Amino acid sequence: MVYYAYIDDISDSSSPRYIAVFASRAVADEWWRGVSTSANTKYSDSIRRVAPQFFTHDVSKANAASSITGTQVASSFFGKVFFRLLPSDVGFSVIPILDLVDHVSGNLFFIRSKVSPNEYWYCPGSSTGNVTPNSKVYVSCTERTRFRVRLINERKDTTGTIMIGSDDIAITLTSTNLSIRVSRSGHLIVSKNPELGLKFSDLVNGFGVATPLLDNEGHRENVKELFKTDDGEEWELA
Repeated sequence: MVYYAYIDDISDSSSPRYIAVFASRAVADEWWRGVSTSANTKYSDSIRRVAPQFFTHDVSKANAASSITGTQVASSFFGKVFFRLLPSDVGFSVIPILDLVDHVSGNLFFIRSKVSPNEYWYCPGSSTGNVTPNSKVYVSCTERTRFRVRLINERKDTTGTIMIGSDDIAITLTSTNLSIRVSRSGHLIVSKNPELGLKFSDLVNGFGVATPLLDNEGHRENVKELFKTDDGEEWELA
């Protein structure tokens, strides 16, 4: 889905302002990572991300629209984003404003199904901290657990980083020092050590659910088992 953002110039009141059109929200976040970590410090020092759909740049130092053609900046995004110059003397259409949860490393999130937004990841006992290692993580439409999602090697200087698909992440319970791992059977469990090699992009299609569990009398319970797979459902942070 095409994603839009404003880019405002902070050098003066008449310099270029843009609407940036990205191929997707993921591309916007990846472009920001490329710009903010660029070896070309004119760009990394000038362009700022104020909100998910609002950036600023200082054109006297570097123009965000040139980031996809400038060397050592974000040339790999040529063809995935374009910048439309906003006229200064006429009105312009307001971009679609999205209700987004920002993917900030270290923040607390619920994890829910994008197809069925009433279904959330749930670890029984997590609200009180009464969870033991190897406990399973389920999907429930009546209960939910809040997790901390962060870069697995997060340092002080990376706190607040916007996570992108290629990042290695840890998903941790907030009530106890236990993290998501994958059991030998492929089910999601909690453990003292986080799963190595878990990517932020795994939330797109790396986890699936089984049919609802049955109780002792054969009735369907309100939870489903959650497991790691290469062709799963799409999940989102909420």
